Amino acid sequence: MIRTTLALVSAFVFALLSTQAALAQTPTLRIQDYPGIGNFLVRVANARGLCEKHGIRCELRPIPQAPLALQTLLAGDLEVAFTPPEVLLQAVNKGADLKVIGSGASAPTFFLMASAALPMAHAAQGYPAVMQDFKGRRIGVTARGSAAEFQLVSLLQGAGMKADDVTIVAVGSPNTAFPAIAQRQVDGLMLFSPMDGFCEVSQACRIVVDPRRGQGPADVVDTNGAGVLQVVRADFLRKNAPAVEGLRRAMNEAADYAREPAHFDALLKVAQDSFRINTTGGERILEVALRNAIPSMQFAVDPKALQHAARYLQRTGQISRLIDTAPLLAQ
Repeated sequence: MIRTTLALVSAFVFALLSTQAALAQTPTLRIQDYPGIGNFLVRVANARGLCEKHGIRCELRPIPQAPLALQTLLAGDLEVAFTPPEVLLQAVNKGADLKVIGSGASAPTFFLMASAALPMAHAAQGYPAVMQDFKGRRIGVTARGSAAEFQLVSLLQGAGMKADDVTIVAVGSPNTAFPAIAQRQVDGLMLFSPMDGFCEVSQACRIVVDPRRGQGPADVVDTNGAGVLQVVRADFLRKNAPAVEGLRRAMNEAADYAREPAHFDALLKVAQDSFRINTTGGERILEVALRNAIPSMQFAVDPKALQHAARYLQRTGQISRLIDTAPLLAQ
């Protein structure tokens, strides 16, 4: 009996040490996430064990602003940033050596909302006329210098207006942006999901220009296909190609799973387990936002959409030179 017990203990210790050794050799990728729906393909991959299946660990790091995430990436404290093309191209324009390994949300991520209290004389006319209703008003964005601000300026310019026709203020992510518009501290918001859910359920605001549905100037609408990008440092990619390939495979499998209508309830559980909205109607808000986001969940990047983003940023003076985006796409 003693020999049997010792054998079992030895086997357990060996298995434990083997597991620890395997985990120590498994590369961990620290990946940017956002509040709300966030970097949802990574959440799905983690829930379904797809990262482990492909030999990596996917560790989500909440960073609510793309410029801050790229700074963190370049400092070496993050392996994968999740950023709109506008912020990526601003960094590349300044000399950052970055590579795009895939997408995560193909459609433009930001949309323009108006407070329910804002008089909207041009609402029925849609874009571009509706932008006139914001003249002299305060519009919130995630942060100054963010893609939300770049795209808001594009909406204004496409309507024959200038950035200083409105007052642009930083309001953060949806959990701080919603109180700002509900309490009439701002008249509009250029923000991302789940703000669409907040507006629909609370009726405190309404979407008036939605580039995800083809509304707005071509500058923004034609970025569809490169809406939010998974980005790594070029030197990291060179040194860790197998780990990045593992992430690509996990993301593609997660995208295939997410776009299957029969899986919606499972996806909703992933969303609820990873993000809670602690307000009246919170579960309904999250459900609305998730349904709106699913059609955009794909990992492939449209090269034409990314090059379009570079052209419009250069033409509007937001970057100093026209960037050839083909070399940015990792092979």
